[in-house]
Amino acid sequence: MLSIGTFSRATHLSIRALRRYHEQGLLVPAGVDRVTGYRSYRHEQILDAQLIRRLRDLDLPLSAVRHVVDSRDDGLTQKVLAEHRLALSEHRADVDRKIADLSGLIERGFPLHIGPVHVRDQTSGPLMMIRARTPERDFLVFFARAFARLGAHVARHGLTVIGPGGARFPNPQWDGDDVEVEVFVPVTESVAAGSIEAARLPAGRLAVVLHAGGYDGIDDAHAALGGWFAVNGVEPAGSLQELYLVSPGDTADPAEWRTEVGWLMTGSPPGSNEVGS
Repeated sequence: MLSIGTFSRATHLSIRALRRYHEQGLLVPAGVDRVTGYRSYRHEQILDAQLIRRLRDLDLPLSAVRHVVDSRDDGLTQKVLAEHRLALSEHRADVDRKIADLSGLIERGFPLHIGPVHVRDQTSGPLMMIRARTPERDFLVFFARAFARLGAHVARHGLTVIGPGGARFPNPQWDGDDVEVEVFVPVTESVAAGSIEAARLPAGRLAVVLHAGGYDGIDDAHAALGGWFAVNGVEPAGSLQELYLVSPGDTADPAEWRTEVGWLMTGSPPGSNEVGS
């Protein structure tokens, strides 16, 4: 039997970590002295300890480590490690994107790839629409699937699309982890089926701004509209909306994407109907 101190030195696991793993049932000592509480370990447990340390060094969650240690199954271990590798790869891609964004801010400051704010009339018209809730980080996948479903519905019912697809965000407050979205395509006539609804685009005066490029910077256009409403003393009404004039369905090059971001308003702005960004 090895004392906890000797076991700690042999496995490079701190005594604090060994106590924590004992409490969590991950690495239970072979013996615990009833009087002193001293823990002792069998030499066979060194391999388990080394495995746990290696997996934790790779940021594998404790629950997954427990599955690997308890199962002692090579197939399950390979599956758990493969899933964790995928998660780490996705995290690395996210970190790489953030580093690129930071580098861009350091080199170029805060450029806004948007045009001036205009005011236009929006007429009501029939839509095919899908309502859902989704995290903001999943937008690209969610929108691709939603528009694919709408396209299949339109084809199945012989409907005619008469303009670019879009999305509306009804919730007046923004929660990036749970965004309420209405994805739509305008049609000559609407036919509801299942979770695909027949709806109408609301009519009214709309303040709009054009965003050029990928969707990572589209919040600049949202902010520009909010600033325009504040400067002009006009209150927004209804949902913020986006029309995808040139979208991933048209070209794979994000630099070519064009999105009109609009917001219905109450009343009319004083003076000019255009404000530079």
